[in-house]
Amino acid sequence: MYAENFNLLPHIKFNTTVLKVSILPDKRWKVKYIIKSKNEEKEEIFDFVMICSGHYSKSKWPKFKGMNLFKGEQLHSYKYKRAIDFENKRVLVVGAGNSAMDIAVELTHVASQVYISIRSGKLPWIIPRFLKGKPRDHINRFSAYIIPPFIRGKIIENSIIKSFPISSHLKLPTDPLIATFSITNSEIFQCLAAGTIIVKPNIKELKSENNQIEFVDGSILENIDVVIYSTGYYIDYPFLEKHIYTGGDEIEQVYGKDFHKIVWLYRSIFPPKYPNIAFIGLTNRAGSSLPICEMQARYVTSLIKGFIKSLPSQNEMERSIRKHYENSLKKYCKSARSGIRYNYLSYMDTLSKDIGCYPYPYEIFKKFGFNFWKLFMFGMATPIQYRLIGRESWEGAKDAISLYNEYSFKNSTRGSKSYKSWIYILIVLLILLNRNGGFKKSISVYRKIFNK
Repeated sequence: MYAENFNLLPHIKFNTTVLKVSILPDKRWKVKYIIKSKNEEKEEIFDFVMICSGHYSKSKWPKFKGMNLFKGEQLHSYKYKRAIDFENKRVLVVGAGNSAMDIAVELTHVASQVYISIRSGKLPWIIPRFLKGKPRDHINRFSAYIIPPFIRGKIIENSIIKSFPISSHLKLPTDPLIATFSITNSEIFQCLAAGTIIVKPNIKELKSENNQIEFVDGSILENIDVVIYSTGYYIDYPFLEKHIYTGGDEIEQVYGKDFHKIVWLYRSIFPPKYPNIAFIGLTNRAGSSLPICEMQARYVTSLIKGFIKSLPSQNEMERSIRKHYENSLKKYCKSARSGIRYNYLSYMDTLSKDIGCYPYPYEIFKKFGFNFWKLFMFGMATPIQYRLIGRESWEGAKDAISLYNEYSFKNSTRGSKSYKSWIYILIVLLILLNRNGGFKKSISVYRKIFNK
């Protein structure tokens, strides 16, 4: 057990609820909490606080006319546990995110009929869990940095359209894939084709008569037993004052009233005004959340221990946040969550450079040789790569990466042919660069590309 191995259990207070975290005049933090088993309130003072409770705790409910009159069951997706509880029922799922799609698909095995209401009336971009034999979130460094994002997005869009023909009554999203939040699901299209899931537009009204639900297009469903609202969560920390982690009035004046409560954190971790409190896991990204949480924790603990240089000044952090947010607004659909949206690999690379564990390609080549360098550049970019060199490196990282890629290629429909094709592309790229400015310039351009 991890906690036992690292002797963490003596430092953990179980069955405890934090009631209030407040800043003191001396810039330390007072934490008020209650031990439930004893019903006993306590207070402690800390020099540094890390908030690791994520942003999926306060459910967001829509407001539709007649919700209080509807006689069927209504629940938020966070209360959904088992599909069998909805056996032989007519269920409407509201929402178009991953949870909504997953719940709708799972319910098709037991419910008499499943409907899904999408506010825009259009399907989101739905990406299968596997693309050409690989999990969809598998990326390699070469393609991630050489192929422009909009081209990668178009390739995936075309793959989706070809692999999953859409019926004429279903609308594809009009926004580019890279500008929106995509969904990962391998079964939803089969369910749509079979009619076990039927797409409806936004809800207009819920009615008590015959458990009716009317939609904005005038259509009506009757005898709906259950409505499951998979409509997301508020970013909320009830034990903290919002001004600590949001932009407030100043940001509202720049971006509009909808952005008064936008998260305003340096590296999506630190409030510029309060550098001794850190938020872990407060990001949206196309990739696994746990490696990001680990990297954020490494960054914060390295700062606390004084192993790396301190944070920039408040003004520098403010400028960095503003730059990231404005870039996000250009890339993605305008949303208050745009400020916490990051490119997975770029964000991990940025934090690793701050920590001192970024795997510079030329250092990988120098330390491990050409064969492993090829694997590093053209194989899967696993989180283990940030344990290869620098601070907190792990001597088993090289073997773990090799083993992972060996398994990945063995189970991929692309196999080593795709691997070799990237080698040829790299050679051609270097030749072209060499013709335009000499080999040394080629290498410098190459380093600039991969080490930025």
